[in-house]
Amino acid sequence: MRKYGMYEPLYQPGQQLSSDAFLPLEIRDNPAAAWREFRMLVDLYRSGVHLKHAATGLFSPKFTLKSRISAEQFTAFVDAQLGCDVWFINPFPQLAYWSFNVWMQGEHAHPGLRQAAQALLDASGIDWQLNDVPRQGNSTLSYCNFWVGSPRFWDAYVGQVLVPIADFLENNADHPAARAVMLDTTHTDPAPFLPFIVERLFSTYLSLTPQCKVASYPISGEQVADYCIDDFERLLVRNMRPLVERADMSGVFDQRLTGQMDFMCAIWQQHFFDVYTQTPHPHTGRLIAPPL
Repeated sequence: MRKYGMYEPLYQPGQQLSSDAFLPLEIRDNPAAAWREFRMLVDLYRSGVHLKHAATGLFSPKFTLKSRISAEQFTAFVDAQLGCDVWFINPFPQLAYWSFNVWMQGEHAHPGLRQAAQALLDASGIDWQLNDVPRQGNSTLSYCNFWVGSPRFWDAYVGQVLVPIADFLENNADHPAARAVMLDTTHTDPAPFLPFIVERLFSTYLSLTPQCKVASYPISGEQVADYCIDDFERLLVRNMRPLVERADMSGVFDQRLTGQMDFMCAIWQQHFFDVYTQTPHPHTGRLIAPPL
């Protein structure tokens, strides 16, 4: 039995694992494909797979493309950080320099996301207020499900947050909150709000659960430029990094800085739409649908 259950979904017949460090997760005739990784995480939990390994996670075939490290490097990082509940890497560290947290960025990327997410949490019995989520920096910020967690973490996060949401959606498909999260949003691939909400719940859980022992893969400020997908992002990082790093060190984000970040986030998102409706996105090789 593998120490780490790092599962990679295989969607197509003949599809090969992208790394020997991953384990295959066969996905066939998926009736909840629109849920994306959310469905898989819940199914892994319900089937008890997380109890078979010291740490378990779900990794996209695009892991190395986005994270810029190999699965073996990530495994070595986990090995070196003992006693944690969860280990993760954020493949979009540049976003921290122009968004206060995942919900500020999410609202620009997917207008209406925060309201739909709050309604879903309320209907699912999750007592979180997204407007109260604090600043999210390197220790909590992640924009992909690139994490492995201990059985205790799976019980606390997947079992007590994601599973109640899944239960609600499965049993209340006609509820306004359920219908709202299944509306389409703009992305590089057609998708509803739901997977982008769930993607942001991981960082939200970490921010609201300070007792959780977290190991975040280190990406220095100097390395962030390597993760930028174009020169415009590198320009934003160069201009915002001194201000944001100073605020992160002091723990003080005043209204002027958060307003500036919100504006920069809006500019970045408009640039994203302007460019990648005309030029294939580097992570998918496809154009995005223009914003509605």
